[in-house]
Amino acid sequence: MNNNLLEVKELKTHFHTPEGIVKAVDDVNFKINPGETVGLVGESGCGKSVTSLSIMNLLPDTAQVQGEILFEKEDLLKKTQQEMRKIRGNDISMIFQEPMTALNPVYTVGEQISEALRLHQGLQKKKAMRKAVEYLDLVGIPSPERRVMEYPHQLSGGMQQRAMIAMALCCDPKLLIADEPTTALDVTIQAQILELMKDLKERLKTAIIMITHDLAVIAEMCERVIVMYSGRVVEIAEIKELFKRPFHPYTMGLIKSIPKMEVKTEFLYEIEGVVPNPLEAPPGCKFHNRCDFGDEKCREYEPDLTQLDKNHFVRCFYPRNVDRGGVEIETK
Repeated sequence: MNNNLLEVKELKTHFHTPEGIVKAVDDVNFKINPGETVGLVGESGCGKSVTSLSIMNLLPDTAQVQGEILFEKEDLLKKTQQEMRKIRGNDISMIFQEPMTALNPVYTVGEQISEALRLHQGLQKKKAMRKAVEYLDLVGIPSPERRVMEYPHQLSGGMQQRAMIAMALCCDPKLLIADEPTTALDVTIQAQILELMKDLKERLKTAIIMITHDLAVIAEMCERVIVMYSGRVVEIAEIKELFKRPFHPYTMGLIKSIPKMEVKTEFLYEIEGVVPNPLEAPPGCKFHNRCDFGDEKCREYEPDLTQLDKNHFVRCFYPRNVDRGGVEIETK
């Protein structure tokens, strides 16, 4: 029986520009279960944020989106903007990057939180403001009765991020998309925000998509991980399995680049090269020009996302692991 809360099928998000077609997301497939926390990880430019904005239907008119985004078995891509406005902020909420730019500077924090409550739950202004105070208290903002009347510039970066979380959670969404929720915060505030999100998830039973390039955050928060590269999913695995037995060379490189406190080294590991320009994407496997194991086959053909174990999928002709060595996958 299919109990998926969200199922993304063959999602393609392309942008038409004067220079050509940008394939920001290209044939992405994944599923999210109710109450599950899933990490979406990869370097900048891999398509993580565009995937989330495709789910929320918040892309400009220049974007061409194809495929299926099934939320509780209903395709969001077939919804009108009016129907999506009833879903956004209510059933699906999003914490955007950089709260200092995501919050509206001319409205108080309380007005911005209560707007969602009035729109989606039909609350009167006074009752919505009281509930906004409750959610500011829930996310750990001190003196919420005073803070609810303050403007974003009067809050610290950490409190702005907490206000964003309160705004996203005030309607008790079934799915929360957190796009780099700790990017602009120092490590102490980052730890507090992650602990807060874990606590709220346990209390509210909300499913979370955690978008980040920080594998330490993924290890702290997630049960499953989706690794993206150049607009494609290259590996999916449960969190313990991914760190214990990564198979894709890109995933292995990401994990190897994490600094280890117990290891003294003069230089940190880095994956040579950069994510390819989507207007000039190489043929074959998109990672082959940065891969230590690529050959002529990788340069000519692109591998499919193939299941190796029960919950482990990889897009590679020669998936590698210290325990298993290489396992060749035939092209179709």
